[in-house]
Amino acid sequence: MSPELLLDGDECVTGLMAKHFIEGKEIPIFFHGQAYGFAFIETALVSLFYLLFEMNDLSVKLPMLFMWTAGILFFYKTLHELSTKNKLLPLLITLVFIFAPSWALWSMKARGGYLTSFFFSSLLMWIVFRKKGIKSNVSYFFIGLILVIIYQSQPLWLPGLLPIVIYKLYPQLNRNKILSLAAGLIPLSCSFLWFKMQASNHWKPKVFDISFSNLIHNIKDCPILLFDHFNGWYFLYYVYKASLACNIFSCMMIGLIIFLIIAAIKYSLSNYKEHSLFIISVLSVLFTIGYCLFLTEHAPRYLTPLTGFVLFSFFVMCDNSPAGTLVSLGLKYLLPAILIAIGIPSLISFKDYTFYPARKIEVLSITDYLEKHDIKYCFSNDGLLQWQIMFYSGEKILCRESDTEDRYPEYVEAVNNAFIRDRQHVAIIDNTADLQSISPDKAVNIVSHFYVVLQPSDEVLKDMEFKF
Repeated sequence: MSPELLLDGDECVTGLMAKHFIEGKEIPIFFHGQAYGFAFIETALVSLFYLLFEMNDLSVKLPMLFMWTAGILFFYKTLHELSTKNKLLPLLITLVFIFAPSWALWSMKARGGYLTSFFFSSLLMWIVFRKKGIKSNVSYFFIGLILVIIYQSQPLWLPGLLPIVIYKLYPQLNRNKILSLAAGLIPLSCSFLWFKMQASNHWKPKVFDISFSNLIHNIKDCPILLFDHFNGWYFLYYVYKASLACNIFSCMMIGLIIFLIIAAIKYSLSNYKEHSLFIISVLSVLFTIGYCLFLTEHAPRYLTPLTGFVLFSFFVMCDNSPAGTLVSLGLKYLLPAILIAIGIPSLISFKDYTFYPARKIEVLSITDYLEKHDIKYCFSNDGLLQWQIMFYSGEKILCRESDTEDRYPEYVEAVNNAFIRDRQHVAIIDNTADLQSISPDKAVNIVSHFYVVLQPSDEVLKDMEFKF
């Protein structure tokens, strides 16, 4: 409901993919420009909302929120299946999850597979923890399918998910169940491999670095990375000032992780069998944190699965703790109640959240200005802003950034051809002061720090370092 509600550049890519899907231009398997990030489910849901309503940012946000809500329901059902002593505890832990600032933004983000992985991970957890057990071979077949979908959508969930799934499935495995699992895993994996061979491989950043120096740097950075993730106030590698409530929530979640690790060590040394699931759940938390020790950049988004695994582990510990003691009551009721009480103002604070490169009013001002001046093609020196301009103009304005290649080559080609053919409907947009200094007589300040030059010359594009 905030006036600052704005799709980021990657969300706009998903929004445009959904538009093309409806128009019959393509069937999007992966996120544009890359051979990973299974995005068909998210794109199809957005397309459905376009048909029911119209193409706008809410039609991108709301289907994602529905997918996240479905995942949350399966998370609750999983805890309910596991609960042995207290049926209120699953609800309290689920409410903590709902009010966690780490998911305030991500619960609505169409970012090429994140929410797909979250939903199917929650579904898989519910399947393996159902009280009636997994008896049929068909269930193992579907588990194989789900694991492939999670891997192809966003594999960040697997380091935390696999220890728990293996713990539950391994004692029940036999030849038929293994074959059923393989029947789900192998054919679908081969199908995705074929799709990958057809997909663009433009975007393939180096995400991990296993060098010792990078490991040491990330170990030192780990507390800050956890803090930035849990308070939720970041975008890509940009970190913003969070509200006091978000920061308190973040500190409490970090403290909870430390407490869970200490408890797991204690139980490992004293009573492993009785607390085996709890110990495995803490390993899931550690594995999820562990892969972040090899990241090439400070990217809190890669910890997105962590909140769910921490809360799952916390639930398992509370459910197994002795009933009636003050410590037990404090863990089961007081701590979740405090987290919920802090989480509510944390979520409300996100109504003021803005992020790079522009605010909502700025993006709309830019598209309005360009449309009023009959601009249909635009050069943008920002790789995120270009997608926002295209989405919020409904593709009436096509954009390209400075590089010769991009996620969707058709846009680059269309802008280049328009520039060569007739510059009357072409402009260049800049979010720095460079354009003003390069072309002071023609640069127009549209809004805040955004400048535009209509019908730009070859020299202006060259000075702005656009490549052809």
